[in-house]
Amino acid sequence: MSNLRFSGLRFSGHDTFHCREQWLLKGLQLVGKKDEQIGFEGGASNLKINAAIPELGVGKNMVRSISHWIRAFNIFDEEKNETGELAKILFKDLSLDPYLENQGSLWLMQYYLCSTQYASIFKLIICDYFSDKASLEFSESQIQSFLHREIENNKQRAVTDKTLNSDFKVFIKTYVSPKKNIKTVEDDFNTPLLALNLVLNTGKRNERNEVIYRINRTTQDSLSPEIFGYCLLREFEGESAIDFDKIRTSVAAYLCLSNEGLETIIDELQESYPQFIYKDDAGIRQIQFKGTSEKFKVKLLKRHYELHS
Repeated sequence: MSNLRFSGLRFSGHDTFHCREQWLLKGLQLVGKKDEQIGFEGGASNLKINAAIPELGVGKNMVRSISHWIRAFNIFDEEKNETGELAKILFKDLSLDPYLENQGSLWLMQYYLCSTQYASIFKLIICDYFSDKASLEFSESQIQSFLHREIENNKQRAVTDKTLNSDFKVFIKTYVSPKKNIKTVEDDFNTPLLALNLVLNTGKRNERNEVIYRINRTTQDSLSPEIFGYCLLREFEGESAIDFDKIRTSVAAYLCLSNEGLETIIDELQESYPQFIYKDDAGIRQIQFKGTSEKFKVKLLKRHYELHS
């Protein structure tokens, strides 16, 4: 499996729609379809023709949004124009959880969403924004200022406040349940990452009357050592030893693990699997990998779904 990452920062593309659970499998099925009579040639081009609208049962804007989310979650590999890694795990080759019934599948989705960096705002907020901050609270204007700096530092063309505002709203809807009313019931049910409880509405407002949110960095008890181990090996593919701090600022940050949570899950991982060796010598903390082949990565995934089915 290739370690897919997109270069440059990307914003918009979702047409203001956050991802609904059923869209991922629907989008995957559509890009895999071949029917010359109605113009389906397979791959990303299937999402660009009018026949995609009745096929997916949504409007044109939602088709564009589905196209965005299947790339963001690595359901579809844009570079190779083929099925992505996460789709092979959940829906296709391994088919470990085609109906997204297992909590581990949501953690894998969260990992891929941050790791692929196709929808840049997710990694930028969850990981980068808090890299030098003591507080885990944030508001929209704080994030907007941060994003403008990141875009400038990345030497990319300026992005409008309107675009960043739209991305921020989609980010919040991905993780925070809206106030309950008839219109939001279906959205709640269909937004998979809500269940991970990674972003909290504090109930407070700042001097601009903006809602203050907080990243919920904790021990993440529903995250299994097997899923964490898979993410670790996938993130640092080909490497034999990784510094603790490097893990803390990447995989652990993507999964909103506190320092205590990271130490706990590393302990659980090395206790169960001798392929992971934790070293703490002279103040240098690292994890060493021994015999962690592609076959072993698949074994970790299968083991999780056996234990948590």
